[in-house]
Amino acid sequence: MSVSTLLSRQFLGPASELLAWMSEEAVTDVLVNGTQSLYVERSGTLVREPSPFERRQDLMDFLERILVPIGRRMDATRPYLDGRLADGSRFHLILPPLAPYGPVLSIRKGSSGPQAPLSSFGEAPLLEWLVSEFRAGKNLLISGGTGSGKTTLLTRLLETIRTEERLLVVEETGEIRLDHPHVVFLEARPSTPEGIGEVTLRTLIRNALRMRPTRLILGECRGSEAWDLLQAMNTGHAGSACTLHANAPLDALRRLETLILVSGVSAPLVAVREWIASAIHIVVQMKRTGAQRRIHEVVSLSGLEGDRYRYRPISVGSALGR
Repeated sequence: MSVSTLLSRQFLGPASELLAWMSEEAVTDVLVNGTQSLYVERSGTLVREPSPFERRQDLMDFLERILVPIGRRMDATRPYLDGRLADGSRFHLILPPLAPYGPVLSIRKGSSGPQAPLSSFGEAPLLEWLVSEFRAGKNLLISGGTGSGKTTLLTRLLETIRTEERLLVVEETGEIRLDHPHVVFLEARPSTPEGIGEVTLRTLIRNALRMRPTRLILGECRGSEAWDLLQAMNTGHAGSACTLHANAPLDALRRLETLILVSGVSAPLVAVREWIASAIHIVVQMKRTGAQRRIHEVVSLSGLEGDRYRYRPISVGSALGR
């Protein structure tokens, strides 16, 4: 379903102004801050726009219109949720009383046009090295901030994988759109307002391992599923990958440590680091400058030195030298 079909003027009612913003190629996010303000991100810059929601009821009616078609509902017992619209746009919604001045809706627009090519993310020698290493079975961690291009880069790299390989993609909310002949997508499910029916990323990873994957792909690592992913990487699923929010490659590794330790794993820190160092071979750090998303730093891991990670930066020059 296209954006224009999904967000028709009849469907939106008083919020029909959203249609124009969602149709703009330069717009990536629409942020509704209750009835107080509305911002769109256009070419990497947040711009305030007139809000069509003068009354809270107008906003609540609009939220009902986008939730009902996807089988979701709002409830005071769970006043927040993530979801995906029919056109692929992702949204996050948080309701009063957690948002005391009205519902806060954040929409990350699904791409309706051609995706950024792999060549747009960095110098050709570095990208060729990265593709070669990934195709050869090196496990990959892609780190960066929100909107830095982590998922898009991962998607482009996955499209270089041989067609005879079977890819299992596990996500909380589907983002990866992949042109590969043998890929299976699994998507987590939140619990109902009654507290039942939840299917976590951890559960999906455990199920995925029974589905004969060649490679296991985790869209974003943010919780206890980090431990299950590392075990998969260390037990024969070479060439697996995930993304993670962090500001630098070493920060990404430390965040991975934290996610594992808080998941209830009973192991000393050095043992966790040994698992990470043996599972993760390459960390790619993404950076966003304005509307441009590029690889900022790449490091190659090769075990531990004492209790510290042994790594080396990969530059264009070292990639040329292989």
